[in-house]
Amino acid sequence: MDEQRRKNLEYFLNVAVADCDTDARRAVDPVGIVWSYDTDADREIAALIVSCLAYGQVDLVRRAAGDALARMGDSPRRFVEETPRSALPGPFEGFVYRMTRGADLADLVAGIAAMIAEHGSLAAGYAAQPGGHHERASAFVRKLRAGRLRVDCARGLRYLLVDPADGSAAKRLHLFFRWVARGPDDVDLGIWDEPEASELVMPLDTHTSRLCRYLGLTERKSADGKAARQVTESLRLLDPDDPLRFDFALAHLGISGRCIHRRSPEHCPNCPIERVCTL
Repeated sequence: MDEQRRKNLEYFLNVAVADCDTDARRAVDPVGIVWSYDTDADREIAALIVSCLAYGQVDLVRRAAGDALARMGDSPRRFVEETPRSALPGPFEGFVYRMTRGADLADLVAGIAAMIAEHGSLAAGYAAQPGGHHERASAFVRKLRAGRLRVDCARGLRYLLVDPADGSAAKRLHLFFRWVARGPDDVDLGIWDEPEASELVMPLDTHTSRLCRYLGLTERKSADGKAARQVTESLRLLDPDDPLRFDFALAHLGISGRCIHRRSPEHCPNCPIERVCTL
């Protein structure tokens, strides 16, 4: 990326951040559910559950996540501390959201409970893993999976808890880390001391992948782990300390319908990044 391109991208992405109605967008974003809890102990658990379910249309994600958390009562932390493992499948019976079933949620919550019982919090469980962020993120997932109820690691649990070492973008896992490690600001909660914001990886899915290609942040057509790292490295050229601060505004260009992924005389002139978009 040449210097003039870098400066243009930085300017117009900052325009996109400033142009984003954060309060209104957060109210319809899955992260808004996490903000509804008052304590960090509840928020980190809610963040993991909500982010794991963050696939599909955003309104359906919020409905499914709200259902999952409602089954845990007013305090997710109290639920995982006080619910015996033998009783865990019960509250999630009948839960269905696309590929996810109640047994998958029960496995996830059992893994959360096991990590908290051992380390005191999810944050401490992550911090106890060795290596840099990529290695710790993978170990964090494997540790959570190991606490499951079922003998085998079922496909549904593997889908909820994607291991970034497998080569996928692991969008929902990286979204979780963004929520808990960035900020605090109007979007992310900043309730963990680690990882540093500079270490985070872009939560890339098919929609944001296309948008990032339009901006020249990646050349890869697949929304995989390599593309996520490439986009992140490109964003680090714009903000080495906090490359993911642009993510929420970019994602909501698509979620809000402002970007329809084709040239449009109705939509494009009103887009804050139109001047640097190569679509």
